[in-house]
Amino acid sequence: MAMNGWQRVATAGGLALAAACGGEQAADGTAVGTLPDSVVTVPAVPTVTVAAVAPNSYAGTLPCADCAGIATTVALFSDTTYRLREAYQGKSAAPVVSMGRWTHDGRTLTLDGLGRMLRFAVKGEDTLSLLDQSGQPIAGSAPVTLVRADSMDALREAAPYTGTFTYEADAPSFRECGSGQTYHVLMSGAYKTVRRAYAAAKLPAGSGQQIEVTVRFTARPATMEGPKERDVMEFVKYVGPAANPDCR
Repeated sequence: MAMNGWQRVATAGGLALAAACGGEQAADGTAVGTLPDSVVTVPAVPTVTVAAVAPNSYAGTLPCADCAGIATTVALFSDTTYRLREAYQGKSAAPVVSMGRWTHDGRTLTLDGLGRMLRFAVKGEDTLSLLDQSGQPIAGSAPVTLVRADSMDALREAAPYTGTFTYEADAPSFRECGSGQTYHVLMSGAYKTVRRAYAAAKLPAGSGQQIEVTVRFTARPATMEGPKERDVMEFVKYVGPAANPDCR
């Protein structure tokens, strides 16, 4: 997709509450089976303004310490989230897909995920060049370049994600930990399994349940309200409760 140019956009969000499964309660009132400190109340994320260059996707091969290279694709979305796919060449493991937030300061594009940060120098409208952790060019002959694709690859394949599931007024949603963004959940796939686990947890009113689930992103149906450019989620597999203190 052609570059839309640099523009200013604002995003905002609030962190959800997290809890693990467990219907019974111990003497201290904690649900039996609940992970320690998994129910918390945190302040809303403040509104931030960032320079946006999206939607676009970039692909190429990046250096690998113990393999031939990492086949990498990153999709940048206009809500300042990204999806990242990394396939380790010469290894049998499946590609790793993750999410997070991206920012751009005029020269450097930063991908900020859970416990990990990648920096790229933006060269023209079509090229990203990987930088080291201090933001400096990487010396040597290893490949460091990602090139903008002619058409957007939204990286919608099924992948595991951790986040907070909530259900209010027949509107299920999932707040993904790495990006802090909330997505509408389709009532298909493994949705009923997740919904049963949520009901069994008997959480306080207004609470969410932090879980790990395999998710497939899909384009928003034309009949569904909301911004058409924002994908929705379909649960493919319920993995179980989770407690990630770094969840945005």
